[in-house]
Amino acid sequence: MISWFYFIAFLLALYMFVSFLIHNRKVDSLLITFALLVLANCSGYYFMSLSQTLEAAVFFNKLLYVGGCFLPLFTVLLIYRLSNIRIPKLLVTFLTLFSSIVFGLVLTIGKWQIYYTNIELCQGNGYTYLAKEYGPVHILYPIMLAIYFLIILYCMIYANKKRKEVSIKVILIIGATGVMVISLYIAEKLLNVNMALAPLGYIFGLGLISKYYARINMYDLSSNISVSMEKMKDYAYLIFDHKYRFFHANELAKELFPEIKTWIIDQVVPASDSYLYQAVIKYLMDWEDKDSGDRTINVGKSFLKLHIRTISYGRKENVGYLLELTDCTSEQTYFSMMEEYNISMEQEIAAKTSELLKQQQQTNKLFLQTVIALSEAVDAKDRYTSGHSRRVAEYSRKIAARMGKSEELLDDIYYTGLLHDVGKIRVPVDIINKPGKLTDEEYNIIKIHPVTGYHILRSISENSSIAIAAKYHHERYDGKGYPNGLSGTNIPEIARILCVADSYDAMTSNRSYRKALSQDVVRGELEKGKGTQFDPDIADIMIQLIDEDTHYLMRQTDSLNHHVLIVDDDAMNHKIISHIMQEEPEYKLFFTSSGIDALERMKVHSYDLILLDVQMADMDGLETLKHIREFSNVPVVLMTGNKTLNTSSDFAKLGCDDYITKPFVPILLREVIHNMTKKSNS
Repeated sequence: MISWFYFIAFLLALYMFVSFLIHNRKVDSLLITFALLVLANCSGYYFMSLSQTLEAAVFFNKLLYVGGCFLPLFTVLLIYRLSNIRIPKLLVTFLTLFSSIVFGLVLTIGKWQIYYTNIELCQGNGYTYLAKEYGPVHILYPIMLAIYFLIILYCMIYANKKRKEVSIKVILIIGATGVMVISLYIAEKLLNVNMALAPLGYIFGLGLISKYYARINMYDLSSNISVSMEKMKDYAYLIFDHKYRFFHANELAKELFPEIKTWIIDQVVPASDSYLYQAVIKYLMDWEDKDSGDRTINVGKSFLKLHIRTISYGRKENVGYLLELTDCTSEQTYFSMMEEYNISMEQEIAAKTSELLKQQQQTNKLFLQTVIALSEAVDAKDRYTSGHSRRVAEYSRKIAARMGKSEELLDDIYYTGLLHDVGKIRVPVDIINKPGKLTDEEYNIIKIHPVTGYHILRSISENSSIAIAAKYHHERYDGKGYPNGLSGTNIPEIARILCVADSYDAMTSNRSYRKALSQDVVRGELEKGKGTQFDPDIADIMIQLIDEDTHYLMRQTDSLNHHVLIVDDDAMNHKIISHIMQEEPEYKLFFTSSGIDALERMKVHSYDLILLDVQMADMDGLETLKHIREFSNVPVVLMTGNKTLNTSSDFAKLGCDDYITKPFVPILLREVIHNMTKKSNS
């Protein structure tokens, strides 16, 4: 059992030693020696427990003393180095000589009877050990341990007092290792057991040192930097770990920012309103872009360039940060002069850039306006599908957004929705507006509009998806659509989205032969069409949008009955307008001969359009229009018999949307009324 204990301790020491060498690119000779001594100690105990002869047991006993004599020395050296305490050379010489003398006396075992007066080879419980009687010089070993014990305690107390300069965590780790080993040795002697307990302490200490080696190495880094950088008068630096805990700063940094002297090693810098915290520490905490440029800060009359570097160790990419501050006052002065010199050129460039940006924005706006105008030109062929393309574009965008598409693609899908029916320009109006069932020949003519649209739109080379979607938006998921009979995912995704949105709007829009279908009926049709007419996944998204639309707002809101108020004090004009519009049942006309009465009516009733005569007795049309615009944006069309006025600009300033001249041309009057009522519902 005890032999197994020594074996496990030996394997752990060997593993840690090899791992220490492999995983650390920078080898610390002091720490490597410490690990090697632990390995020597543990291997001595293990192989002695397996020895079959007295000579072998004595040899391995001497081997374990290599660690026993020199590990305390290296523990002290590590603590002194990490405590930033200058260890006197005389003390190092004394301790080295003392440890060497004790080890030299150990080497006399088996030859002279001064360290051990008598030794015997004993075996029990499956392992070998030495029964020893101590000689007169053996007392030097516990004396040596006592000296090291006191030195370690002193170093730990001193390090605790210098917490602003030393990481107490690292000191406690190494100090606790030494104290633990010595305490286990004392316990071993007091309990008078044959089993050595010291390997426990060595393994424990080596494990903790390996764990915190990154911290130790950071101190070593600051030490190495100090050697070459402390002499530079214009270079200051600060070191933090990856959790922004302070580690080190050179004297120039402390001179520039005296508050650094109050910071505590291994702790996060306390928040404050100081310039150092706001300009440097907060910048470090917010710093994420490892390739970002330097930052310039101002200290007194000087300018400092702040550069942040990440500190890597072994396989760890980021164990901390090095903040470098270098004087760049002369550079800043030069840049200021250059900035003043280049002001005029920068202003000119800015002006040209602004002009180019405006032109680009105007181009984009013109493109969108052209697309909208083209889509409205198609919709104008069928008064009962007013706004169809715009609604299809909006529904398509909503579906695509639920699918996680990018903003750029959402814009493309919106444009596609606006233009998907552009090919209907090729289809005769009487076929589009036919109230009854189409003949086979008429239906075949309808089928050409996707192909026509594709060839019209394919010239938009910057976005081929618009033309592709227009061509395939009538394909069915089961392959029974047109023009090419594509099926499933062979249909471009953008066309599958458009197909669902187009069908949804067709069902939720008013027609000459029916009103918009109820929401439940529309939902049922989409469910029934999944996998046949529609892509199931896209149809499910549309159904989800329907379920969320509890007030059924996603539908054509254009009323089939538009209310038009005609304000004219000439009764004959009332009759003429009534006669012209008698074959337009979707318009309900209301008449008044007074501008004052018109204003009162508008406060009570809602109208889609106001036809307003310019010349009236009680209050002329222009005055009436001014009052209307105080509370309403309803479209207003002025009527005048004066064809010499510069009416286009004068009327527009007053908020007039259009004007017509008398005597009325019937077809023009109907067209104006239709377009203005369409505008009021868009």
